[in-house]
Amino acid sequence: MNTVKEIPLDYVEELLNVGIALSNTHDLESLLELILSESRRLTMADAGTLYLVQDKRLKAITAQCQTFVERWGVQTAHSLFRSFSVPIDNSSISGRVAVQKRVINIKDVTKLPEEEQHNKDFDNATNYSTKSILAVPMLNPDEQIIGVLQLINTEGEGGTEFFSENQEKIAMALASQAAVAIQNTMLTQNLQKAHLDTIQRLGLAAEWRDKETANHITRVAYYAAIIAKKIGWDQEHVDLIFNASPMHDVGKLGIPDEILHKNGPLTAKERQIMETHTIIGANILKKSPSDYMQAARTIALYHHEKWDGTGYPMGLSGTDIPLEARIVAIADVYDALSSRRCYKEAFPHPKVMAIINEESGKHFDPELVDVLIEEIDAILKIGLQYADRPEDFEKFRSYQQITVEDE
Repeated sequence: MNTVKEIPLDYVEELLNVGIALSNTHDLESLLELILSESRRLTMADAGTLYLVQDKRLKAITAQCQTFVERWGVQTAHSLFRSFSVPIDNSSISGRVAVQKRVINIKDVTKLPEEEQHNKDFDNATNYSTKSILAVPMLNPDEQIIGVLQLINTEGEGGTEFFSENQEKIAMALASQAAVAIQNTMLTQNLQKAHLDTIQRLGLAAEWRDKETANHITRVAYYAAIIAKKIGWDQEHVDLIFNASPMHDVGKLGIPDEILHKNGPLTAKERQIMETHTIIGANILKKSPSDYMQAARTIALYHHEKWDGTGYPMGLSGTDIPLEARIVAIADVYDALSSRRCYKEAFPHPKVMAIINEESGKHFDPELVDVLIEEIDAILKIGLQYADRPEDFEKFRSYQQITVEDE
C-alpha cells in the first residue's frame, strides 16, 4: 500500500492538519462530513459519497456535490441525498472496491465495458454527468473493510478531467486516516450508548420497585428536555438533563418495602424514612467522573426541594435549588398528576394544570411554570406517545404473573 512518504511534500502538511481535525471530531455524522469535504478539497473532486459497512452491505451515509450547491443552494442540494445501500459484491464500483480491497480509478465511466457500467439513474434524475471516479477502500488495522470513499469528477492536475496518481495517493492516505478516526468514534459512541443504557436501566430498576412503569422516566426525561431547551440551554446540556433525569428516584432502591409499598398514608416516622431516598440516591451516584452521573446526583438530591423552602432534604429555596433539579421537579410532578398509577387514575388535564398553577411560587419556580404552559402542546404530544397501557400495570399485580417480555 502507498504511504504518506510517496505523497508530494506540499500535501504532507495538509494531510497532517486534516488528521488533527479528524482526531478532534467525535460526532460520527460531523466526522463523515469532514472526511468527505476534505477528501474532495484535496483531490479537487466536484462530488463524492462515503459508504460504511452496515449489516453486510455498503450504506451510503453522506454525499456532497458542489455542482448541485451552485445550481440550487446548500439546503436543496443536501435534500437531494437519500441514504441507500449496495451489496458488497462486484455489481457496483463501490462494491467491487470493498470486495477487492483495492483502489479503482476510472478516467471515463462512459468507456467502461458493459458488465462494469456505472449506474446512471441518479445522473439522469438530476441532470448530472459523471465522468471520472476514484473509489478507495477504508480498512481498519486488521485490514478489514469498514467503508468506501468514492470521489467524482476532478478538475485534475494540469487541467485533466481524471484523478492523477498523486490524487490517488492523497485519497488513499485520507482513507487510511479516516478509517482509524471512524473506528475510534464508533467505539466511543458505542461505549457512550452502553453507559447511557446503564443509566436508563438503573432508573428503571427504581421505578419497577416503586411500581411505576418505564414510561414514567421516559416522559419525565422528555419533559425536562423540552423545558431546558425552551429556556435556552444548548443541545449538549439538553442531552445531559435528558439522560440524567431517569435516575431522579434511584434512591428508592434503599427504602424498605413496608414503607415504599404501604397502602394508605405514611406515619411521620415513615415519611421521614421515605424522604431519605433523595440522600440515598445522591450517595449511590456520588464521586463519579461522568457528567451524566454528576448531573443525576444533583437531580436525585434536590428534586424534592420547593421554591418556597418547604421541601426536602435541605430546605433550600428559590434559585439556591439547582436549576436542573427545579426542572425535573416540575416535570416529575406533572407526570405524576397526569398519569395513571397503581393507586390512582390520571387526573383530567384541566385539574393537572390548576394544581401546577396553584403551586407556582410555592412548590415550583414560577418561570418554569410559565415555560411548561408555553410548551404544553409538545408536553401533551410526549404524554400520548409514551402513554401507559393497561398491560404495563399487570406485571405489578403478582410475582407469579411475571414473564419474560418481548424485545
